[in-house]
Amino acid sequence: MNTTNLTTQENISLVKEIAMVAPIDTPLTTLLLANGKEKPSTAKIHVWREKTLNLTDDVSVAEGSDATNFANGVRAEMNNVMEIFMKSAKVSGTAQASGAVGDLFSGEINDRLAELKVNIEKRLIGGVKDDGSLSGIRKMDGILKFVDASNKIVGATKGVITEVEVKQLARKLWEQGAGTGKIYALVNADIKEQIDELYKDRYNYQAKTNEFGLVVQTIDTNYGRLNFVLDRHMPIDKIIAFDLNALSIAWLRQPVFELLGKTGDSTQGQVLAEATLEVLSKKAVVEYTIKA
Repeated sequence: MNTTNLTTQENISLVKEIAMVAPIDTPLTTLLLANGKEKPSTAKIHVWREKTLNLTDDVSVAEGSDATNFANGVRAEMNNVMEIFMKSAKVSGTAQASGAVGDLFSGEINDRLAELKVNIEKRLIGGVKDDGSLSGIRKMDGILKFVDASNKIVGATKGVITEVEVKQLARKLWEQGAGTGKIYALVNADIKEQIDELYKDRYNYQAKTNEFGLVVQTIDTNYGRLNFVLDRHMPIDKIIAFDLNALSIAWLRQPVFELLGKTGDSTQGQVLAEATLEVLSKKAVVEYTIKA
C-alpha cells in the first residue's frame, strides 16, 4: 500500500489497496473485487430486483404471427443492510520519530486495513441482518442467508461427503438455470480434506520436481467447473457454492483512510468502509451441510 503521505493528507482512497491486502484470509472478498464484482449504492438499505428467467414457456409461433406473447418477468424485490466497518490507529510522536520500523504509522494503518477486510469477509459469509433496531448497529445478511430452500443439500452419510454430493453443488445451479460456468465453492478445512481424499487417485496435473502434495482446486462436472476456495471463515460443516456473476459488494462508502485531528503528541487515523452484499438470485447459491 502506498502510504508515503498518509500523515499529510486528510482522506486517501483505499479501494485498490483493499483488493490486494490479506488475500489468503479473505478469499471471498478478494475474489469479488478482483473480478470487478462491486458497485456503488446510495442508501443505507440497498435494494435490488431478483433476477429470474422463465425457462418453461413454449414460445414457438406460426409464420407471420403478431407480437402477442408479451411477458414480464416476476422479479421479487430484495434488500440488504449497509454495515459500517471502522478500524483506528494511534502512534506516539516518539515511536514515529524513532524510525526503528520505518514509517510506523503507515504500517499500523496497513494492518488495520487488513483487519477491516477480514471483518468484511466474515460478514459477507455469515452476517445476520439487523437494520439497527435490535443492536443499534446496522448489520448485513451474509451469503448463507440468501440460499433458496430448494438449494439446500444435507449429506446422506454422517460426517462424510460423497462424490455424488460434490457434483450436486453444480447440478443444483444448472437445474435452476443459474449456472454460467463460473462456479465457486467456499469450504473450510475439514470438508476440504475429505474432498482431496475423494479425488486422490483421479487427478490430472503437470508434475513439478520441486512441489509435492495433492490439493483439489477444480472439478469438472457435466454441469460446470467447480472451483474450490479454502476459507477459514466458513462454518466447518458447510460448503457454499455460487455463480460468481450473481454476487457483488455494494459500497455506500468505499474504503478510505481518514487522518483524525491531532490533539497531542500522537498521530491518529482510521480506515473506514460502508458496504453490503448483493445476491441477484437466491437460486444462484447452493448450500451443502454435512450430516451431523
